[in-house]
Amino acid sequence: MSRSLDIIIHYVMGLRIIDTHEHLPVFEKLCEQNTDILREYLLHSFISDLRSAGMSDKSAEQARDISIPLLKRWDMVEPFWEQVRYTGYGQVLDLAARDIYGFPRIDRDTIEPLNSAFMAARKPGHFKHVLKDLSKIDISINDNIHSTGGSLDCDKTFFRSVFRLERFLFPENLNDIKSVEEEMGIRIQSLSDWIDACEEVFNTSIKNGAVALKLGLAYSRPLRFDRPRRAEASHDFNFLRDAWKKKKSVQIQDGRKLQDFMMHHVMSLANRRGLVCQFHTGHLEGAGAMLGYSDPLLLNNLFLEYPDVKFDIFHIGWPFQNHLSSLAKMFRNVFVDMCTAHIISPIAAYTILCEWLESMPLNKICAFGGDYVFVDGVYGSQLITRRNVARAIASKVDTGLINIERAKEIAEMLFIKNPKLLFGI
Repeated sequence: MSRSLDIIIHYVMGLRIIDTHEHLPVFEKLCEQNTDILREYLLHSFISDLRSAGMSDKSAEQARDISIPLLKRWDMVEPFWEQVRYTGYGQVLDLAARDIYGFPRIDRDTIEPLNSAFMAARKPGHFKHVLKDLSKIDISINDNIHSTGGSLDCDKTFFRSVFRLERFLFPENLNDIKSVEEEMGIRIQSLSDWIDACEEVFNTSIKNGAVALKLGLAYSRPLRFDRPRRAEASHDFNFLRDAWKKKKSVQIQDGRKLQDFMMHHVMSLANRRGLVCQFHTGHLEGAGAMLGYSDPLLLNNLFLEYPDVKFDIFHIGWPFQNHLSSLAKMFRNVFVDMCTAHIISPIAAYTILCEWLESMPLNKICAFGGDYVFVDGVYGSQLITRRNVARAIASKVDTGLINIERAKEIAEMLFIKNPKLLFGI
């Protein structure tokens, strides 16, 4: 380790940072209680690597079934676990086992005592221990994907909230419309009613303290949003509602003009408020999807049309990070968010950050977001991120581009000042 890297890593490890993206329970008391370590650790992220390595969906489901003895489930998982132990997702779990519970790694010899330690820790105070004491996170920006109607109640000790409007942008069945009617005490009979309901949720969410709007539509459709006429969107809305009432099957393209129209309407609302809009781009979590839907280049027209929206582009757009590099350099309203990227592909995140430090304004980059649904994962994610960012910044010291003091200032920008300024926290 070079002297500069040693100094910068030590400095970065001591920073109390901002976390731009999580999916954690909004209150610690809401954590699942009927669980164990495999059920929790295979809930998110790492399970995708196991499936990629060949684990069947049935085996993955059984591995999380706590009615089956733990060692029997470990035997099902182990052959695949060893194939993906060294991915970013795999490293996260071993780091959590080591630093939270004191076990060198997760394997057949440690899984049972590790599970005992895991279960013993499931009591009030574990969130604080992991997020505040070990991870040194001041605030996490949390996406409660189950929140509806603008309700953003959460533990402000740990979180600030984003809100979602996908069901307005991309209604998938009649229940989406009925749920809005029931929650808001209104009747939805036209596109105008749908727009009014969407605006009410938008305004309520802002009033309740939302710091950003989160959009994850890339899992379902391309991120290119054209601008149809209102009459075309109204036709789509009426067609979908009538088809659902008659229990007829519809295709995604049947509602495309409605989706596009609603996206532009929401962007116009966000533009008037100068709101931050977080867009999922790049890698799609799970067992296969249409990756081409998620290229950040598809958002180019929105960047042009809504200059006062602050676009926070997630996951470095990997594997389209070079597209994002140019977009963020071109547009003052486009920001790059490295959330999850350091564990999706640690090397890709390190490499692109080395490039970005010399290719775009420093105030465009937010370094860390864990993107976990369970708290232990956040610890490993932030540790890998701190190391990666320190290495990238130290490389600029080693080449003589910056000195140690400037390196420390840049680290503070990426981990603290930039996200605070972007989200107004």
